Amino acid sequence: MLLALRAGEPWAERAFLECEIGNVERILTRILGWHCELDDLTQEVFVRAFARLDDLREPDALRGWLSSIAVFVAREAIRKKRRRRWLVFLPAQETPELTTVPVSPEARDALRAFYDVVSGLDADTRIAFTLRCVGGMELSEIAEACEVSLATVKRRIKRAATDFYARGRARPELIDWFEEGTRWRQIKS
Repeated sequence: MLLALRAGEPWAERAFLECEIGNVERILTRILGWHCELDDLTQEVFVRAFARLDDLREPDALRGWLSSIAVFVAREAIRKKRRRRWLVFLPAQETPELTTVPVSPEARDALRAFYDVVSGLDADTRIAFTLRCVGGMELSEIAEACEVSLATVKRRIKRAATDFYARGRARPELIDWFEEGTRWRQIKS
């Protein structure tokens, strides 16, 4: 497929988009939470991928390569949001809700609290932490997507876990995350 993509074959571009769009959206959503510009960010990932096809040496690495582009686009979105924080006119509680599958108010509050806590992390640490804890990605996959060493990923996740634990325990919406036997307890240990 890589040769057809490099040749600009329309069928290959469609097939590539159809096959990988779900993966790209999952990565972006896991890192950013709900984001009003998800469609634009997804499109940006594919625009960059199509522009850089010649940089890819190994056809088997196509999915990992695309994941790393998604991670970098997410990082830029986090940094952009931080630079524009002073432009926010509505408190988080008054931000319009995305129409989705109905979930309990408690789950919605916990998700909101989770992303509020991780928003205090630096972008690189947040990305590693959310890809591991929300996305369930293996450490080696995260290292590849972030284009860093396995040791760096481990350090980032440990730093994020420590910070999340310290700040998250103060949030009543996240109390279930910190009870004995939960997934968080296993990651923290």
